[in-house]
Amino acid sequence: MAPPSSRPAPVAMSTPAAATGPAWGTAILVNRDGTDGQRFPLAGEYSVIGRAGADIAFEDDRFLARQHARFERTGDGSVRIHPLDTLNGVFRKADVPVDLVDGMTILVGREVLRYEKVDSEETKVHPLIRHGVALFGSPPREPWGRFLQIVPSGGYRDVRHLAGDEVVLGREEGDIVFRDDAFMSRRHAAVTWDGKKAQITDLGSSNGTFVRVTAATPVKHGDHLRMGDQLLRIELGT
Repeated sequence: MAPPSSRPAPVAMSTPAAATGPAWGTAILVNRDGTDGQRFPLAGEYSVIGRAGADIAFEDDRFLARQHARFERTGDGSVRIHPLDTLNGVFRKADVPVDLVDGMTILVGREVLRYEKVDSEETKVHPLIRHGVALFGSPPREPWGRFLQIVPSGGYRDVRHLAGDEVVLGREEGDIVFRDDAFMSRRHAAVTWDGKKAQITDLGSSNGTFVRVTAATPVKHGDHLRMGDQLLRIELGT
């Protein structure tokens, strides 16, 4: 997943036959300052977004696959987004609290984090005793989950364990702080745990909190989707 950065100018490609017909929606490019940029009509049974050879193409975006994602309009008039690329994928802005499931990937600021649920067996700490002497160490805590930072090599770097009822992520305040991330708000998002499930909630951040979608997912009017280095707002019925 590409972190937010200065976006290249979009280049609209020719429209294949599959995307002909009256428009049933519009994909609007959101500029870095939050203003609206270029508008792309969505028409036909499906519209493909990618780097080249797509209905909507961004030729200079190296984080996009040739055919990255597909908007599909179903028979009942609803719209779905299908991720076609398995490397960087598609992220949807979390406007409401989202349940975290094991293996889910989120984007906060420029940080790409993988959530993993911690098995109860992992939380148990057995003291080391040598010659009848117990090892002195940090007090054991009982995490219920963890975030792993995904780096451009595809590997993981820092591992942040999650414990307690609430864990706040931010640039200046919180339990997990990324002080060098200019795209993260002071208090960006909160992860809560009720003993059974974890949820992530955006705290009114400037750049939003995004969750990766891994299968065909319904799209509603006003949804924000990040693909590669592009942020698109979807308007339906326009």
